[in-house]
Amino acid sequence: MNNQKTLISIGIPFYNSEAYLGFAINSVLMQTISHWELFLMDDGSTDNSLEIAKEYAKNEPRIHVISDGKNKGLPTRLNELSDLATGSYYCRMDADDMMFNNRLEIQLAYFRAHPETDLLGTGAIAIDNNNQILGLRKGEANKKVQLHEVFKGAWVLHPSIMGKTKWFKENRYDVSLKRAQDYDLWLRTVQKSCFAKLKEPYLYYREASTSTIKKHFVAVQHFINLIWKNVSILGFFSALKITITSFIKLNIYILFWLFGQTPVLIARRSQDLDEKSLIYYKKNIFNIANYKR
Repeated sequence: MNNQKTLISIGIPFYNSEAYLGFAINSVLMQTISHWELFLMDDGSTDNSLEIAKEYAKNEPRIHVISDGKNKGLPTRLNELSDLATGSYYCRMDADDMMFNNRLEIQLAYFRAHPETDLLGTGAIAIDNNNQILGLRKGEANKKVQLHEVFKGAWVLHPSIMGKTKWFKENRYDVSLKRAQDYDLWLRTVQKSCFAKLKEPYLYYREASTSTIKKHFVAVQHFINLIWKNVSILGFFSALKITITSFIKLNIYILFWLFGQTPVLIARRSQDLDEKSLIYYKKNIFNIANYKR
């Protein structure tokens, strides 16, 4: 496998993402390997997002913009994006995140060394809405993710995933789910697939760029519904334990929200970086934000 000749398809769905979409696209253009195609799929944006996407595609034949003017929801768009992919591998990304410039190269090399792998996630550096670094997202590496790690709810960040395109075409997101569609997909497929995760960060992950208490409540509600939908896989007592834990966490979140302290909870998801690493990641994100085509 030649890293420069193995086509990687990248899918970025977006909805009213004008504040961040340019950063995401910049990070793709800066990749250390060049044999990729990027699909930018609009989900009925009412801001300037679509115009930004078209501007990037104007002089870059590897970028394709898709827009039908409708708002179909994220899971539908995710399925449509994987259908469009023509590369051997398909790379997920969100419109408000940024890749490290060697993300594609690193993940592709892992697939070359471990061809049995279907999906590969990575660690991430958490950032805020102003591109300020919050820390290293907590999490461990795992070369073979098991069911019990998936049902805990956070074995990997969805936008850090790269996988075999064939796997995504055969395993679909449930379009009826407005939230937690990734969690549902992992639960349904982990026992017949090979999932892996790198501990090292290759993604800048924007924490709660559009977070509200209502969205958090809905997310927890969907999460619990999925737990009981998959009770035959998890077992009754495991499902009950996760449900109780989720309710406790939700009430803690509400309490912190009432006192304007949700940033404290968000900060707990990450660990501090040493000074040398912090300088490196700051320089890297500055280069992405200020990339000139």
